[in-house]
Amino acid sequence: MNPSLSLSRRDMVKFLAASPLLFATRSPAAELAAFTPTEAMPDVSLQTIGLPAGTQIPVASNHEYWKLYPTAETLSIESIERLSSGVGLRFTLAGSDFPLSKLTLEADGPAEVTTTGRSFTIRFTKEVSLVAQKQRVDIRGLTATGKKTSPYFLNLQYNSNAQDAAAGRTMFSRVGVRDTNLQLAYSFVDDWIMDNPTKADREYARERWGNLAASDATPYQQARAITRRLIEEFEPRRGTPSDAMDGLHPFRQYERLLAGQDECWCANMVEIMSLALNALDIPCRLVRMRNTYFNATPGEPGKDFELMLVGGHTIAEIYDKALGQWIYMDPNQRQLGIRDAAGEYLNFFEIHLQVNQPHRSAGLTLDAYDPATKTDSVETFAESAIHDSLSHFARREQRFYYFKRG
Repeated sequence: MNPSLSLSRRDMVKFLAASPLLFATRSPAAELAAFTPTEAMPDVSLQTIGLPAGTQIPVASNHEYWKLYPTAETLSIESIERLSSGVGLRFTLAGSDFPLSKLTLEADGPAEVTTTGRSFTIRFTKEVSLVAQKQRVDIRGLTATGKKTSPYFLNLQYNSNAQDAAAGRTMFSRVGVRDTNLQLAYSFVDDWIMDNPTKADREYARERWGNLAASDATPYQQARAITRRLIEEFEPRRGTPSDAMDGLHPFRQYERLLAGQDECWCANMVEIMSLALNALDIPCRLVRMRNTYFNATPGEPGKDFELMLVGGHTIAEIYDKALGQWIYMDPNQRQLGIRDAAGEYLNFFEIHLQVNQPHRSAGLTLDAYDPATKTDSVETFAESAIHDSLSHFARREQRFYYFKRG
């Protein structure tokens, strides 16, 4: 993912709101010259704007960001397919926090609309038309027991290229999503949760940390309470872990630490924290970072060492459904969260963007935890004890490693 192509969270929302999804279709009303989009010409509408030969057109979108940072939606669009013939589309929906079984629909417009299971199809049967055809579909998801979602809607518009031909313009026929409260899901929150707690893991976590947070607290508030305890337990055992910790079950790592048999660094801390939170149904993932410009080639003169542009580190991100936000936490740096100038908690990619823009980093505040006094404190980024460390790990040159199921 290229950080230079990314926008702020607020700018992303504005950008996506102003950019309707378009689905090009071919119509027999007019024959167009064959055109295959390429990386250099990513959109067919660019072929007529008179660009010089060899012009490069880098393509920027926020799709990769939303893939890495999905939000939990009751219903979202999992996939869109063209039908095998005619002007038709099949929409398949998913419920990331709703056990979706089937859909109920109400349609208003000229298209044929049908539903099967989690999918519905819309087919514009009048393919040649001199007027735009508008179609609205109102949608509710149902569970197997009949529980319903709140209402969703999708407004489409079909423009036949016959309409353009009448004006002396050669174009593709097209279907446009004009308005909807359904989001296109590039991934789902659960895709990024690599821990798969066993029954024994869940019992262990409940016994160790289950009583630390109020049951009515938000996931983030619960995560903060548990992370405070872990920071206290990690504190006297900080150091370089032995090889015995590598690949060991996180709770067995934890027990080695409590028994004084080993030491821990950032990766061990986050692996333990992540499994503990996921075992308590608080979505948590780890994000590793490191930029090794040259890898080592053992035994080859001049190449048997690494060149690291930025050092390695591992942090955690928890997903709080109440906020609809992934939130950074770092037990190694004793950090419970970082907020922007507006007081919003950030994920690490957002922190990375702001740390590298001095006029924005000045507004960052850090929620730190002191295991010696067992107290929280709020520090400005400039005054924080981890200013230099965070500045290093969040450098522009850094690479982030996310882990996704399957």
